Amino acid sequence: MKKVLFATTALVFSAGIAAAEVSVGGDGRMGVVYNGSDWNFSSRVRVSFTASGTTDGGLEFGGSIRADNAGGGAAGTAGSVYISGAFGKLSMGDVVGASEALFGDFYEVGYTDLSSQNTIPGSGTGFSNDILYLTGDNGGNVGSSITPITGTGTTATGIAVANTGPNLLYTGTFGAFSVAASMSDGKAGSVSENQEYAVAGAYTFGNYTVGLGYEYLDGTGATWTAAGFSGKADMITLAGVAQFGNTSVKAGVAHIGKDLDADWYGIGASSVFGATTVGGYVQHIEDNNANMDVTWYGLGAEYDLGGGASIKGGVADNDLSGSDMVADLGVKFSF
Repeated sequence: MKKVLFATTALVFSAGIAAAEVSVGGDGRMGVVYNGSDWNFSSRVRVSFTASGTTDGGLEFGGSIRADNAGGGAAGTAGSVYISGAFGKLSMGDVVGASEALFGDFYEVGYTDLSSQNTIPGSGTGFSNDILYLTGDNGGNVGSSITPITGTGTTATGIAVANTGPNLLYTGTFGAFSVAASMSDGKAGSVSENQEYAVAGAYTFGNYTVGLGYEYLDGTGATWTAAGFSGKADMITLAGVAQFGNTSVKAGVAHIGKDLDADWYGIGASSVFGATTVGGYVQHIEDNNANMDVTWYGLGAEYDLGGGASIKGGVADNDLSGSDMVADLGVKFSF
């Protein structure tokens, strides 16, 4: 159960605006990580600040930021703000794209998620539980998920661009239907960068949800990989989620087109047994232009100690030549 570190503070801005609340929380972790050849210590702690309030008219507003990104990162991607009401929720800043907002990612394997360890050999690009999206992975990583598409020797040659945001995200739920739309402003300060757009929709019936997302990326003004690729790409994703008792299953298929030609599919699942959760995923992508493909997968488990602490670990690997299985085991904290 999450514990609040800092007492909630009420701030009265004026007689016409209702009281706002500010709270402080955080998370931490400590343990060991196996990078394929050696075991190493790995720890981290982060403090987060969350503010929220409600106007006299019933509109909710707020924002959040972590202490580790408050003073760094590109303009607009440090934290996020929102306003919401009967119309839905409008967020700006360090936010995900439309497809990710509705479909999310697979079960996170390992207490570090192992993405920095399970890499394309020689590239430093990691495979993780993240579902492959083309746009808006928390503002600042647009298109970076595409890097696992191909490899030439040991160098990734897929799209690797960095959108500096801020990104704009709209989400709304109306009965059984959920919709989302997102875009970037195409600028890094005053410098032209990649422009992105995305829309997604989902329908929930009983314990099942199905959805469709479309993403578009114009990278003609962006910085790409050393391979020199510059162009446009789009991606259409079909995703589904099912709940069977204490077991959740998520799957998706996607095609990446225009100046790219690639196909992706993946499936992930997690099950809860009392205080224990077990989960994993398998993902595969084929670059049809380069006639290359890669599969990556992970399996992990965690045990809830109560009070916001859990023991968590996992293993992950991919089928690229020269890569080794990686693993971690540690304790996670939520304050």
